[in-house]
Amino acid sequence: MKKHKITIIAVYFALFVLVSGCGIFSIHPLFHQKDLIVQTKLIGTWKEDSDSPVWIKIDTTSEKTYLFTVINKEDTLNFVMGLLQLQGQYFIDLFPDGDCSLFSGGDCLALENMVRNYIPAHTFMKFEMKDGEIYLTEFDNERLIKLFQENRIRLAHEIPGNKDDDDDYVVITASTDDLQKFITRYANDKEAFSETVKYTKVKS
Repeated sequence: MKKHKITIIAVYFALFVLVSGCGIFSIHPLFHQKDLIVQTKLIGTWKEDSDSPVWIKIDTTSEKTYLFTVINKEDTLNFVMGLLQLQGQYFIDLFPDGDCSLFSGGDCLALENMVRNYIPAHTFMKFEMKDGEIYLTEFDNERLIKLFQENRIRLAHEIPGNKDDDDDYVVITASTDDLQKFITRYANDKEAFSETVKYTKVKS
């Protein structure tokens, strides 16, 4: 799978360590507050596999959301995660936490100054939990770009960069309601998604 360039620093890091960097980016969240679901079984630490350096830690917040922490060796990054159900399936919405102190090293002030030039975005994934494991599946960025370019998806968006650039990515500007209609339409379309990554619970 190609690793796609994205201009949002925090999202780029998280997607890279999770499943190699492709997906959907949106200015607006996938959920309204009334849509949020809390499942205590998600709370804990999850490991991708024995050879991977990637860990995920999930905890609840006071706002019916989760704190979703990605740990890759010495690097740690936090996201606010919303869980909701559409078309009988679960999806998560990840939004980067803005505290640069979550990074394990480097010049925090320099990072803050750099991030001011970027717009944080929401990222969506299909989510499944069964038999003590969670499965995260991203949308197929290449296929979605093709559908957008062919005007087969009617959804407010931007594709920054060169139209013929292999590193293109989609930034959706549509409202939350329109996003939900879009996700519902493609929820059961296997070709709309890329690889699934499995995480096993190692600590409650």
